Amino acid sequence: MKNNAWIRLWGKPLLIALLSIAGLITALAGDGFWDIFSWVALALPVIIIVRSYYFPGKKFN
Repeated sequence: MKNNAWIRLWGKPLLIALLSIAGLITALAGDGFWDIFSWVALALPVIIIVRSYYFPGKKFN
């Protein structure tokens, strides 16, 4: 696949969405290590939003 436009457009948002869903599921079903994973998975979108708000010129590559 050479520079697939769909992947370039939706790849990162889908990855963030899947990570968020995994974080929500593991927060409900898991314990121990899974609690840590869920905290990280659910904090990542917040970190990305805050960073994008305060530093709008920087790109996530």
